[in-house]
Amino acid sequence: MNALELQAIRHIFAMTVEESAMYISRDNNVAAWQQWENGEREIPEYIAHICKEMKARRKVRINAVIDKINNRIGNNTMRFFPDLNSFQTVYHHNDFLDWKIYQSAAVELYAHDLERLC
Repeated sequence: MNALELQAIRHIFAMTVEESAMYISRDNNVAAWQQWENGEREIPEYIAHICKEMKARRKVRINAVIDKINNRIGNNTMRFFPDLNSFQTVYHHNDFLDWKIYQSAAVELYAHDLERLC
């Protein structure tokens, strides 16, 4: 993963540098995250792995909804959770990154007119 791809991942999941340092690298080292994104330091393999995993989980979620649409199962409305607390009211055992993955998938589906948000 290169610096531009790391930035893209952060933007796909609508995360700030601070959130990325807190929830992805889990060390709250904002300066290190900025250095990775600026190409000043090599991105650790574990960071690349987490980002690739998030991207893959997002793809699975999007494809699952598209499969339901193609099979005419359910309606074309997806919940949108404006904050982590409202997400965890429904998904009790999920965390911040789960919320960001869910939201990113919801926004992508909405952008392509495949889902309405409620």
